[in-house]
Amino acid sequence: MSKIYFSHYNASDFSFSDALSLKQCAAYDRSNHVTWINIQGISDKELMQEAAEQFNIHPIALEDISAPRQRAKMEEYGDMLYVVLRMFYLKNEKIEDQQISFVLRDNQLITFRESDTGVFSRPVAEKLKNENSVLRKKGEDYLLYALLDVIIDNYYTVLETINEKLEKLEAEIFKNMENRHLRLLQELKSDVLYMRKNMLPARDLINNLMRNDVEYFDPANKYYLRDLQDHMQRNVEDIDFQWEQLNSVMELYYSMQNNRMNNVMKTLTGVSFVLLPLNFLASLYGMNFSVIPRAEDPWGFYEMVAAMAVIAIVLTIFAFRRNWLSSQDFNKEKE
Repeated sequence: MSKIYFSHYNASDFSFSDALSLKQCAAYDRSNHVTWINIQGISDKELMQEAAEQFNIHPIALEDISAPRQRAKMEEYGDMLYVVLRMFYLKNEKIEDQQISFVLRDNQLITFRESDTGVFSRPVAEKLKNENSVLRKKGEDYLLYALLDVIIDNYYTVLETINEKLEKLEAEIFKNMENRHLRLLQELKSDVLYMRKNMLPARDLINNLMRNDVEYFDPANKYYLRDLQDHMQRNVEDIDFQWEQLNSVMELYYSMQNNRMNNVMKTLTGVSFVLLPLNFLASLYGMNFSVIPRAEDPWGFYEMVAAMAVIAIVLTIFAFRRNWLSSQDFNKEKE
């Protein structure tokens, strides 16, 4: 569903509306105010085309905004700066993501998103209502920083959730390994790989904002970009560590699976060791010869059964002492 949220503010004045058209938003005076137009619904082609016309957005930038699988990047188009990256967030304990695009120009910031997630509401939108907040006293470049900061902090929140799931899964595997654990590991691996694929370009984006002389940022606000750079570097290091940890847990799973299979084979080998002599004796006395020792003796059968029982007991004791019949799991051995 398409939606337009409009904020118009400075240090002493603030107004908000979600009932304005793009034409009405574009008509607002921004000589002494900052305007934030938050547009939801990039799949609405008519809305996107109208936005391009009302705010003079470059056609190439509009094409990137409307395509929801863009690599994180920044590009300059005359009097506007275009920034795009993916945002990750938790919804019903599941990891969701969507593309967020920013168009920055003098006293104006336009954001484009696929759907409403509520991620920006508390840390940014609510602060704008407070006349004592830093957001109200600074310009559109600081607003862009604040939104990027929310996205990058959300990376950390999602990574913490993945880490908790991984630690819980590792403990369950040690306690009682099940086939479902492999499926859960593969799902986590897919999530980590997808996040890493999008976070590395996002790190490059922040680095480019820091290194390049981007005229859209006030020199005093570039210190905040350094903070973003530190947080982004921390997130990349965390996801690299989680990737290694995930591979380690998967190796543990396969090792325990192989250990369990080895225990089964060891047990079967021990049983065969006990039964093989008994099978030999039974086969020997089952041969069709006319003369077999003690075949005519009334007690011969019972003596043979008793002898086989003694042999089985002796071999079983021997096998247990050599640990050939143990089926102890790896996690129990650790205990």
